[in-house]
Amino acid sequence: MMPVPVSIRFARRGRRALIFVLLSALAACSSPQGDYGNVAVPEREAAAQQAIEAAAATNGVRATARTGVPIEVKPLTAARGRALPADYQGYWGVTPDDCELANTAATGRINIDADTIRFHESKARVQSIALRDPYALSAELRFSGEGAGWTRRNDFRLENGGTMLVRQDGAQVVRYRKC
Repeated sequence: MMPVPVSIRFARRGRRALIFVLLSALAACSSPQGDYGNVAVPEREAAAQQAIEAAAATNGVRATARTGVPIEVKPLTAARGRALPADYQGYWGVTPDDCELANTAATGRINIDADTIRFHESKARVQSIALRDPYALSAELRFSGEGAGWTRRNDFRLENGGTMLVRQDGAQVVRYRKC
């Protein structure tokens, strides 16, 4: 057998290495981990994109670019001026057991709707709200429960990225976790 010159040996190794690199890259692209067509889009951005596409389909692309996308007008409701922000709404519990919805004896659970807060043995309707910043507000609440009614001001503050709600009623401070 005839000896192979050194330059040809390196060329063969280089070609093998190049083929190995290309096959490795191709395998990485075709693996299920490399799914680049599936991009997670935040809900608000997806809704905005849908509004743009709907306006463009209805009015045409040029008219939509010139006039913009119509802004959704929220319907006027009785609670609109005194509605609690969406970040405050939902179920909140003092302990993890309070978040178990099947636990009917959960005394530390509250349910906050747009203008109502339901406690274990009472309910409070929001009379007015004073927003101090996006994470703090004061609310004048009209309570009813156990055959009585009263009005109190409560301060609410969101902490830990909106997962903790602190309610201050006078000197009493109660910390709730988002359920």
